[in-house]
Amino acid sequence: MQLVSTPRIDFLRGLRDEFVSNYGFGRRIVGVEGFPGSGAGAFADDLSAVFDEGGVPAFRASLSDFLLPRSSRGAREAAYDESTFRRVLLDPWRLAGSAGFQTSAFDADRDVPALSEWKTAPADAVMIVDGAYLLGSSLKGIWHFLIYVDAQQAEGDQAYLAEAAPFFSASAVVDTSDPELPKRVLSDSC
Repeated sequence: MQLVSTPRIDFLRGLRDEFVSNYGFGRRIVGVEGFPGSGAGAFADDLSAVFDEGGVPAFRASLSDFLLPRSSRGAREAAYDESTFRRVLLDPWRLAGSAGFQTSAFDADRDVPALSEWKTAPADAVMIVDGAYLLGSSLKGIWHFLIYVDAQQAEGDQAYLAEAAPFFSASAVVDTSDPELPKRVLSDSC
C-alpha cells in the first residue's frame, strides 16, 4: 500500500532507503531509542509502515513489552527482562528459517506475563524495536541500525546519556521536536 507523502513519511523513506542500501538482505534489527515524550514508539510504527510499503516485511516490538514485574524492577536497564527479550525475540529472530518469535512477553498495565503469540517471518525481514536504554552496555551491539529520537520535550536519564553518548553512537539521530517535520541531526566529533 502506498502511503500518502508528507514530510514525515518522506523523511522515513530516506532512512529506510539508507538502511536497505547498507543492510540489504537477511533478518535485520533496527532499534529506535527514545525516552517518554520523544515519540519513539510512533516513529517506529511509522518506520515499520514505510518498510512494508517498500516491500520489506517489517515487524514491531517494544522493549516496554519485556518489562520485569513491578516488584522486581530496578533503575535504568534493570527494569527490562533482557533474558526473556533475548530468548523469545532476539535469538529466534536471528535464527531465521521457521523459528518462531514473540514480540511481547509482559503486560505492563496488568503487571502479568502476556499471552504467548508466536510469529514467523520470511528470511528477509526487519524487526523494529523501540525503547529507552537501547545503547546500554548489554544491548549496544545487537542493532544493525540504531536511531536515537531526540525531542526537546522528552526528559532522559542524564547519566545514561553521558555514558551511552547516543549523539555519537547511534546510526542516525533524529530531532522530533516537530513530529510532522523530523530532522536529521549530524554530530560533528572532529
